Amino acid sequence: MDATPPDSHDSSATALATETPPSPRARRSRPALVVVRRDALLDLVTTSPARVVAVVAPPGYGKTTLLTQWADRLGDDVVVLTCRPGTDAGVLDGALADLLAGPPRTLLVDDVQALSDAASLDALTRLVDRLPPRWRLALASRSTLPVATARLRVHGELLEIGPDDLVLDVDEAAELLAGTGVELGLEELGDLLARTEGWPVALALAAMAVQESSRRPGASGPHPAPFTGDDRFMRDYLRTELLAGLSPRDTSLLVRTSILDELCGPLCDAVLLTWSSGADLERLAGCGVVLPVDRGGERYRCHPLLRDLLRAELHRKEPALLRALHRRAAAWYADAGVGGAAIEHAHASGDQALLAGLVLGWAQRTWAVGRVDRVRRWMAWLEEATELDTFPAVAAHAALTFALVGDPVQAERWSDLATRAVHPGTLADGSTIEGTVAYLRAIEARHGLDAMRTDAQEGWAGLSPASPFRATMRHTAGLAALLDGDEDGADVLFADAVDLAVASGAEPLAALALCERATVAAAQDRWPDVDRFVHAATDLLRDGRYDAYWSSALVHAWAARIALRAGRRGDALVHIDRALALRPLLTHALPVVSTQALVETARVLVGLGDLPTASSVIRQARDVLRRRPERGDLPDRVAAVDVLVREVAAAPLLPDTLTPAETRLLPLLSTHLTFPGIAERLGVSRNTVKTQAISAYRKLGVSSRSEAVARWELLAARGA
Repeated sequence: MDATPPDSHDSSATALATETPPSPRARRSRPALVVVRRDALLDLVTTSPARVVAVVAPPGYGKTTLLTQWADRLGDDVVVLTCRPGTDAGVLDGALADLLAGPPRTLLVDDVQALSDAASLDALTRLVDRLPPRWRLALASRSTLPVATARLRVHGELLEIGPDDLVLDVDEAAELLAGTGVELGLEELGDLLARTEGWPVALALAAMAVQESSRRPGASGPHPAPFTGDDRFMRDYLRTELLAGLSPRDTSLLVRTSILDELCGPLCDAVLLTWSSGADLERLAGCGVVLPVDRGGERYRCHPLLRDLLRAELHRKEPALLRALHRRAAAWYADAGVGGAAIEHAHASGDQALLAGLVLGWAQRTWAVGRVDRVRRWMAWLEEATELDTFPAVAAHAALTFALVGDPVQAERWSDLATRAVHPGTLADGSTIEGTVAYLRAIEARHGLDAMRTDAQEGWAGLSPASPFRATMRHTAGLAALLDGDEDGADVLFADAVDLAVASGAEPLAALALCERATVAAAQDRWPDVDRFVHAATDLLRDGRYDAYWSSALVHAWAARIALRAGRRGDALVHIDRALALRPLLTHALPVVSTQALVETARVLVGLGDLPTASSVIRQARDVLRRRPERGDLPDRVAAVDVLVREVAAAPLLPDTLTPAETRLLPLLSTHLTFPGIAERLGVSRNTVKTQAISAYRKLGVSSRSEAVARWELLAARGA
C-alpha cells in the first residue's frame, strides 16, 4: 500500500500514458514510503472468472496500488493505461487498436474519471463492448464508471471492488504503521482503525501525524493523539483531493448537513430549506464524496474524517446557523417518528421547550424497551428548565427514571420538584399535568395504601386515553387491591395492565403484570396458571434484552421459583443469579414491587440452600419497608420468609434414610403432576410412585402430599 496519498495526478501530464510493466526495481523507485501487499485482493482479481473488473472508490483507497501489484503478478501479460485530463478519443482508439492487435492480455486502465468528453467516453464504451475473447479488462476510477455495466453484471462477467473491499484490516494497518516506524498497542491501533475506517491514506497520514508529534520537544514517544479530519495533514488532503472543484452549492450542502449522522434528500431539504438535495447527494456519491448507506441509493453518509472537517468548518464560518439547523433536524426526525435523533438535535439546538416536549413524548416508550440510561441522559439535560410550563411532567418522568436505575436520592429530589411545581395544564398528548404527577405519586407509594389507590385513580383519569402510562396505573391499582387482600379484584386489574402494556409495546411492564397474576394464582393454589403466567413473562424477556431492567427482578425470581418446584435446579440457579444482579435497583424509590421481588428471591434462595444470601435479601426488604411503612400485607410477607429462613437454619438435615428414588420423587410432588404423571416422568409404575410417596411421608413425619411439599421446601436445602 502506498503510504503517500495515492490517486493524485499531475495535470500537465500527457493525456494517455501507455506503459509496459516496469521492473520491480523501477516500481520500488516510485515515491512510495510504505507498500502493503494486498494478497487477498490480488487472489480475488486474478482467479475471478469475470472478464471485467471495476475498482471504484474515492481517492486514497489504493486503487493504483492494487493495479500496480496486479501488474507485477502478471508480468509480461499485462498492459497498463493511465488516463489523464484532456484525453483525445483518436489517441485512445489508436492506442487501443495497437494493443489489441497483439496476443491476449490483461488491460489495466487507471484514473478513468479523467475521461470527460463524449468522444473519449464513447471510445471507452467501445473497448468494453468489443473486448476480444480471452482478454481481461480492469477499470479503476474515483467516480461511477461512465460505461454500462448492467449487462456484464447479469451475465457474471463483472467483478466489482469498492471501498469496503479496499480498506485495510488490522494486520495490514499494523504493517503500514510499522513501515513508517510507528508501533501502536492493540487497543490504540483498534481506535485508530475505527476512526479511519481502514481508509489507507488516512492511516498513512495518521502515521505521519504521530511521527511529527513524537519529534516535538518533550515528547516521550509515539503516543497518538485523537486523529480527526481537522488534523492538518488530513485537512489538507481532504481539501485538495476530495473537495476541490465542488460547486458552492455542494460545499454548502456538505458543511451545513455535517450535523447529521446520515443524509437523505428529504432530511437535507428540511435542514437547508431547499429542494432537490436527493439529486445532489446522488451526484456526490457518484463522485465518491459521500458514501451510500443502503442499496437503494436513498441514504448516504460522510466518512467520519470528512465529517470532522466539515463540522469544524461549520463552527468556524457559520456558528450562528447551528441552532437553526439542529432545530430543523429535530422537527424532521420528530415527524418521521425517530425520537432519539429528534431529541439529540433538540438538545443541540438549545430549545428547551422543544426538547421537553420531545422527551415527554418519547421517554416512556424508550425506557419501556430497556434504554433507561438514554432517558436518564435526557432528563439531565432538562434539569435547569424549571421555567417551562411542562416542567412538572418532565420532573415526574425524571423521578421515575432515577428510581428505575436504583438512585432513590435523585428520584426523591425530582419527585419533590414535580410536586412543588405542579399546576393545572394539559400536555401535547392530552394528559393533564396533575394526572402525570399523580401517576408518579401512585408508583412511588410514599403515603400508604389508601393514597396509592387514590393516586392511581387520579392518574388513570388524568392521563390521555392514548397514554402508555395508563397501563402502569392499572398495574398500580392492582397492587393496591392485592395488598389490601382483594385477590380477585387485583387479578382483573393485572390482566387489564397486561393487555394495555402489550398494546403500547411496554414488554417489561407486561412481564411484570403477568408475574403479579402469578402471585395471585399461587396464593389461590392455581399452580398450572402460575406456570402459564411466568412462562409468558419470561418469553417477553427473550434474548436478554431486559435483563438489566428493574422489573425483571420479579420475573426472574418467579422463573427461579417454578424451576425449583419442577426440580430444575440448574434453571433456578440461572434465574436467581439474574434476579440477584438487579438487587441494587430494588430500593424504597419503588417500594412495592421492589419488596415483592426481594421476598420471592429470598424464598428461592432458601430452597437452593443459600441461607446467608437469603438473610441479606430479607434485610434489604425490611429496610425498604422501614422507609415506606403502611404497605398493606407486605410486612407480613417479609416476616413469613424471614421466619422460613430462621426455621431452615435451625432445622435438622433431611433424614439419611431417604432412598435415591424417594429423593427424586419429592421435588415432583410440588408440581402440578398427578401420581400417574409423575410415574410417566420417572418411568415407573403408578403403584411404585405411591409406595415411594408413603415411605417418604413417614420418614419426613408428615401424612399428606401438601405437608410433604411444605416439609421438602423447608428442608431440601439442608439435605442438598
